[in-house]
Amino acid sequence: MNAFRLLTRHFFGRFFDNEIVSQTGDMRTNVVQAFGLVATPGIFVPFYMIPQRARYDHPFAHNWVLLSDYYFFILFSMVVMGFVMVFEWDAIFPDRKDYLILTPLPLGGAEIFAAKTLALIAFLGIFAIDANLFCTVLAPLVTGGEGTEAPVVWKLIGIHGVSVFAAGVFVALSIASVQGVLINVLTGAGFRRVSPWVQMLLMGVLIVMLFLTPLACASIRTLVERDSALLRWFPPFWFLGLYLDLLPGRPAGPIFHELAGIARQALAISAAAFAVTYLAGYHRHARRVMESVESTLGGPSRVRAAFDAAVNRWLLPHPLERATFHFISNTMLRTARQRLFLAAFGGVAVALTLPALVRIGARPGMPILMFAAAGLLSAPLTLSFFTVSGLRAAFNFPAELRANWVFQICESEERSLHIRAARKWIALMGIAPLFLVLTPVEIWFRGWRLAFFHVTFALGLSLVLLNLLLVWFRKIPFTCSYFPGKTSMAVMAALYLAGFTTYSWSGADLEGRMIESPLLFPIFYVAIAAALYGLSRLELRELVVDDALIYEDQPDPVVRSLELG
Repeated sequence: MNAFRLLTRHFFGRFFDNEIVSQTGDMRTNVVQAFGLVATPGIFVPFYMIPQRARYDHPFAHNWVLLSDYYFFILFSMVVMGFVMVFEWDAIFPDRKDYLILTPLPLGGAEIFAAKTLALIAFLGIFAIDANLFCTVLAPLVTGGEGTEAPVVWKLIGIHGVSVFAAGVFVALSIASVQGVLINVLTGAGFRRVSPWVQMLLMGVLIVMLFLTPLACASIRTLVERDSALLRWFPPFWFLGLYLDLLPGRPAGPIFHELAGIARQALAISAAAFAVTYLAGYHRHARRVMESVESTLGGPSRVRAAFDAAVNRWLLPHPLERATFHFISNTMLRTARQRLFLAAFGGVAVALTLPALVRIGARPGMPILMFAAAGLLSAPLTLSFFTVSGLRAAFNFPAELRANWVFQICESEERSLHIRAARKWIALMGIAPLFLVLTPVEIWFRGWRLAFFHVTFALGLSLVLLNLLLVWFRKIPFTCSYFPGKTSMAVMAALYLAGFTTYSWSGADLEGRMIESPLLFPIFYVAIAAALYGLSRLELRELVVDDALIYEDQPDPVVRSLELG
């Protein structure tokens, strides 16, 4: 095997060696599970389409259902490629370790560049094929209908493959271009500060796009009939237009022909941007990586130092609380797994909130998008539920499991201080910023009086939820091993669904009745205070029974005893 092939295999393998993957899991198992998860929708959705009578040459028949199916395939390809690029955000460009190891070897810069580029293309190609292969073969067989000649079916297969592949390539090139722009415009220190936030933003956007698929499918007809500007600003609609415009006879009409032109232009622009930022800027990036020093010699900024000093003085009286609080902050900022996990939770929260706040006008003369003030009733509850539960769940994932011996040998008898610090961190860094953002919005749309009742109602429930989730929490965040298969995903999904509907929707109904009878609010405040006091007493009682911190999450035993003796 020559050096170039070996180097390409090395870079290809590095894409799978990702810190986001569980540190305790088998890499091959994780890869197989990822491939299976990506391929599943492409297998089952075409079979779901079989009962429909819609054909490719009559796309608007049967209530435009065929356009919804085509939209799903386009969006799924885009989201999959987007997830792959976000997960591999730190591996798109060679890092400092690559250059320090490879440059002393008899390898030229052009050879390293070519191997990295080829490995990236191969890695992305595998996921693109995995996501789209089955639906490319099966979906055209359904939309072609009975009696369609074989050459037409093959043409439909080709059109489907080209459309979904083009959509995925556009997203991959766009995300790589975003990182390329950041690398070439910002300094090394600036890139390290901005890059994690951009990665989280991209993850949140992808989650929102995925969860809003039913709303987008239901809105296609309204947007097309009104020739909405949203069609020209939302990329999945561009490639839906490309798909329909490539069909034999162009049955979709001039609007989708225009969208197809936008898709081709967008694909060309993203390819050009990738060429400039990745290909042309590659050598400049390599030089900057070698010359830069990956450290924070200047320490925290003045704002961060002032904030930490104020928090230490007024909120964290004990040194153990300070240590745990700042350990959580630094881990959240530096670990990609926790960042993307929180971004996913945030994306789900925004996706569930938007349909309640935004309405699409269906009648002539109405605005395309309308803000529904009534949706503000459930929005704070939805956002706070996912904020608190997301941060609590993120604490379970280890950051660097092999280093948790430091916490074990330094463990103090005052173990409850670690849990208290975790509670304060969620309240200060999660709940407080959320309601600081929501309060001006509430005042603007509802006035001071209703905004006060609304914000305090949601804030009270948030504090109750926070304390409830930490009653049996016995870990220093990010220091305990985690077995994802220990709890059934179906059980967890059912618990989350029940908790979310009870907390958000039932809470919104309760608040609506209380607004009609304001005298109920004092009773509610008393009930919240009683609930917080009861949860604190319950936690103290549980700590007396067992206050040992957990560092190794034990899997279920192979043989479970009845423990009758």
